[in-house]
Amino acid sequence: MVHIKGFAYNNIIKQSIVHDVKMPTIYLEKGFYGDDSKFRGKYFCAEHIFPQCYLYKKHANDMHNIVKTLNTLNVNRSNYMFVEDVNKKDKNWEALDFENYVNHKAKMFSPNNCSRGLISRAILYMCREYDYNHKKVISNELLVKWFYEYPPLKEERYHNEVIHKIQRNHNIFITNYFKKNGVIIKFINKVIMVSK
Repeated sequence: MVHIKGFAYNNIIKQSIVHDVKMPTIYLEKGFYGDDSKFRGKYFCAEHIFPQCYLYKKHANDMHNIVKTLNTLNVNRSNYMFVEDVNKKDKNWEALDFENYVNHKAKMFSPNNCSRGLISRAILYMCREYDYNHKKVISNELLVKWFYEYPPLKEERYHNEVIHKIQRNHNIFITNYFKKNGVIIKFINKVIMVSK
């Protein structure tokens, strides 16, 4: 993988991820494109799905872990654990835009359905590529469940191909998703066993 630093990295992120309207967005609605009029004046930024605070600095620029989102949703997600179930009777859960929920007290974030597959594949990639443990980010059950229940959309596949041109590597959990080959299955089983 090509490691990019400093100003050049920030420009590549902005041009390749944040400003490209074909790139996927996370925590927004399915099929959203950056030129939608209801988002004029909103600030888009780059979200690290596997939080930067858990990464070595040299791994923070891996673009397979970076996706466009609204700044307000990025700030609310913070580095919180991804969860699925929200107890709406619990007053600590706050509803955000696009059917996302946050519990700042418990440090949990429940993303909308449109974002879940992308989240799982980015986390699996970071675990495989850099040997990270996902336990602080998502449970075993949800990591696997979201991987299988939410297949990659065309925007996610586009993201994978653009990043391949820049970094010279693919996220195999996107590229080989429909093949469900032995490498993917073996790695998912390994992740589950190691983190128990």
